[in-house]
Amino acid sequence: MDPDLQRDSYRECLRDLPPDGLEVLIDLDIQEGTDTQTVGWDVVVVEHLRLQVPADAQQAWIQAELQTWDPWLLQQKGFLGRKVLWDSDRQEGVLLIHWANRQDWKSIPPQVVAAIQEDFEAAAKRILALPAHNENPFPLVYAGETRVS
Repeated sequence: MDPDLQRDSYRECLRDLPPDGLEVLIDLDIQEGTDTQTVGWDVVVVEHLRLQVPADAQQAWIQAELQTWDPWLLQQKGFLGRKVLWDSDRQEGVLLIHWANRQDWKSIPPQVVAAIQEDFEAAAKRILALPAHNENPFPLVYAGETRVS
């Protein structure tokens, strides 16, 4: 399939989000001008995360995401975009992070991911006016992945 047509088809598929009960809070899309030949559109990997996010801390969570993860993700090879959603019924944040392929995503050293996670947690605590020694205010509930071809 033509990479440009596949990209348009992928974007059209994403427009169907969110399912009932989810509200899109951040929609960081594929950067315009991305060379889809280089990125490779045969299979896209979607990293799926769910975080515990109480309703009264939702804005702090979004601010911390925008300050830390978004700028970092935009610099990563193979990063295509992400959707950050809010599930009010479960009081959870849902993150769908789109990667060109699993190799690009998994080639990021774990210590690098841990460092940006520390930055995120520090930003969240600062925004929430919590002591630095507190636990992560937005603990991970679920981590998984799926492939979209």
